[in-house]
Amino acid sequence: MEYIKLQNADFEIPKLSLGTWAFSGAKIWGANEEKDSIDAIHAALDAGITLLDTAEKYGDGKSEEILGKAVKDRRDKAIVATKIYSDCLHYDDVIAHCEASLKRLDTDYIDLYQIHWPNPEIPQEETFRAFEKLKQDGKVRAVGVCNYAQNGLEEIKGYGAVTNQLPYSLIWRLVEKGIVQKSKENGIAVWAYSPLAQGLLTGKFRSIDDVPMGRRETRFYSGKWQQGRHNDVGFEKEIFAFLDVFADLCTETGYPMATLALAFLKNADGVGSILMGARNVGQLEQNLNAFNTDVPDDVIRQITDLSEGLKAAMGDNADLWENRNGGRMY
Repeated sequence: MEYIKLQNADFEIPKLSLGTWAFSGAKIWGANEEKDSIDAIHAALDAGITLLDTAEKYGDGKSEEILGKAVKDRRDKAIVATKIYSDCLHYDDVIAHCEASLKRLDTDYIDLYQIHWPNPEIPQEETFRAFEKLKQDGKVRAVGVCNYAQNGLEEIKGYGAVTNQLPYSLIWRLVEKGIVQKSKENGIAVWAYSPLAQGLLTGKFRSIDDVPMGRRETRFYSGKWQQGRHNDVGFEKEIFAFLDVFADLCTETGYPMATLALAFLKNADGVGSILMGARNVGQLEQNLNAFNTDVPDDVIRQITDLSEGLKAAMGDNADLWENRNGGRMY
């Protein structure tokens, strides 16, 4: 496994990391056996995937509790990352919510504590002052952000954030329209989430009828399904047309969809780590094999060129979940 050194952090992170949202029982994923979740975490650590991501919002803390159980006896091998939600960013709230996360994680410290979504109503200085206190007290090692666009990134410049989690995949490249560049300019590594577009880039879903209703939350899909927080028309026609052409290229080159999708991100400018999900050991191994497959540069250029039209057609709102007022990215 390849690792990278982060600015303003005293640890390295692997290029592939494991997300634990699927362990929370959220509607979009459905129930997951706790043993399967813990076994997947253990398999990830054994494979050198040391960066493990969760959030207080995932199952109202259930995901944090499962992660805590899984790393209890391997704490020195794990880089534990969790998130505080955007309505809890006042100084006292940050301290209290961090303490609650520490308790659920059953650990003395969090390696990477992140803001889940930006909140322009609460001064960044207040939030990061609380983060600094937590770092001084040894309860947090480094801090990061998620879903921050240019304005937010400018406001936190100089506060020492090390990562910016962003929705980024071959079919969701809107963060390339200035956000990735601004993150890189500020010395912040991009942490790409939904790299396989919640299954779309695995070949599992070839038409809208294949996609379970509970998976239709994001702006990939039309708001008419009433599954998410947006009300726009989505991009179903454009995405499935792209997937048809992409599938042909996969057949031509001999590489599975997931392999090419992860290869695209492995070679994308500014990406420090790719955050994948896995509900069990089998899914983890599939994703790890896809990640570890070397893909020639000319094939990566082909898939990049192939998705340029999709990127152009989707506009500038990089929020994968909401379209109101231009999305919540700031």
